[in-house]
Amino acid sequence: MSNRKHRNYGLDLAKILACILVLCLHSLRPTSSIVKSSIVNLSVYYAGSIAIPIFFMASSYFVLNKRTISYFYVMKRVGDILFIIIGWILIYSIIHLCITHNFVFFEELKGSAFVGIPNQHFYHFWFFWALIMMLVLSPLLWYLLQKNFVGYLILTGIVTLICIGIDISMHFGNSSNIQNIPQVFRLYLYIEYYLLGGLIGNRHFEKIKKICKQHFEIISIVTIILYVAVVAYSTWNRNIIHWPYAEANYGNALIIFTSVLILIIFSIFSPRNKKVIEFIIPATMGIYMLHPFFIGKLMKIHILYSYPILMIPILFVLCLVIVEIALRIPFVSRFFKL
Repeated sequence: MSNRKHRNYGLDLAKILACILVLCLHSLRPTSSIVKSSIVNLSVYYAGSIAIPIFFMASSYFVLNKRTISYFYVMKRVGDILFIIIGWILIYSIIHLCITHNFVFFEELKGSAFVGIPNQHFYHFWFFWALIMMLVLSPLLWYLLQKNFVGYLILTGIVTLICIGIDISMHFGNSSNIQNIPQVFRLYLYIEYYLLGGLIGNRHFEKIKKICKQHFEIISIVTIILYVAVVAYSTWNRNIIHWPYAEANYGNALIIFTSVLILIIFSIFSPRNKKVIEFIIPATMGIYMLHPFFIGKLMKIHILYSYPILMIPILFVLCLVIVEIALRIPFVSRFFKL
């Protein structure tokens, strides 16, 4: 009962939404002819643009507002993430060795950090490497947020201007230079959302959240309109900067502002179906880890290849069932949760 009392179910719901939106990003490749020729497929794909921002903000919302934070805590969390990365890749490499007599551990490990390595299967693990870097920075950011709030605001403002400045520069021929930066090393973006998440979860932000709660319906309508604008802008912008992937827009002012509003709304929202949320939320990270391995298999089904949008709910339910079973098996569960 006490856990229910102190749990923020609204943020849990935001994480579940982000998990589903990641499936949209990975199921609908914007360079494929089926996706780019359909405004519906493109819209669903670009709706996923807020997934990564929400993941980073939801993480720092709690981490940067803990009563205290130490490097012991950070190292423990980093160790947990490294266990997931190395454990998954090692198991895959051993199975691959038994079948093909080729040990691919180091190639897959490299591919988990650097997207674009041929024949790698853990491209989505870049998020864990980026999260490790944010955790390493978290004690410094925590100290600034808790001890020098004005300094924290100034830093957030500076990083926001950097993100927007880089986004604007991509419209003037700088797009290819940013694309050449490995996704895991675009730290200015992840620091931005980590700072914003910590800010939204801070006690100094309570007045703003109280105002949003008093005008919840209006703020929600505005946010929905902005979210639609994000999808429309991203669909238009892909041909302007010649970079169709959602990651191209993470530093855009519209997406930053919309993501912040979405997190605020969910943080003050109290959903009714708490039992459903309690059932799904422990599986979200496991779903994130597992889902890419089924996309290729499901795409071989003709109807899902022709209508890839149908694959998203199937992929979510399939992974949810597998992860829920895995979470109930001792030791195996260790590979499906953080």
